[in-house]
Amino acid sequence: MPHPSRASRRSLLLGTAATIVGGVAALGSRRGDAIRTEADTEVDALAASAPLPIERGATVTAPAKRLRRVGGIMFPMGPEPRCDVLDNFGDARSGGRSHEGVDILATLGQEVYAVTDGVLVSQADASASLSGNAWGLLADDNGAYYFFAHLSRFAEGLTLGDRVQRGQVIGYVGDTGNPGPGNYHLHFEVHPGGQRAAAVDPLPLLEVPFECTIT
Repeated sequence: MPHPSRASRRSLLLGTAATIVGGVAALGSRRGDAIRTEADTEVDALAASAPLPIERGATVTAPAKRLRRVGGIMFPMGPEPRCDVLDNFGDARSGGRSHEGVDILATLGQEVYAVTDGVLVSQADASASLSGNAWGLLADDNGAYYFFAHLSRFAEGLTLGDRVQRGQVIGYVGDTGNPGPGNYHLHFEVHPGGQRAAAVDPLPLLEVPFECTIT
């Protein structure tokens, strides 16, 4: 068989190069499609978790786009202007007690949210020596019980036994109970088995916004 001419070899090489370039471009396009799909998924997830209109109370703003820690439970407090999450579940407390939640340091009046759809099944007022103003929320979907303590006040119009929606404002950060004057923070507990069940560490379960620190 005769050897191909120089021009034929050049055409063959150019054709091969074009095939390779085309394949790379197609691969890049497929990768781009994957990236766009991931972005679309993130946007859809954020949209799905946005607050629903409610008849009473305010709603939480759209969730943070970036999460410092991803869990299955909505963060129970607005992250601004301050949000310092203390990793202090199980720490020793007076009287031989252990800390059954996490404390989220904040400023006076930051919004506190219902982390799921459910019913407010317990309430304490500012005279409660430990918790101060507090709500207990029983989840509709799995029967978990969530406890929110040291509130400065409750959201207007809410009473014990009311049904609330995920993202609904149920109160505001304060220092009632035993924190001490000016030690504004939210004490948050999770009891997966219900109101009388043992508490578990909330921190691994929370969606912690990027604006917060964890110490």
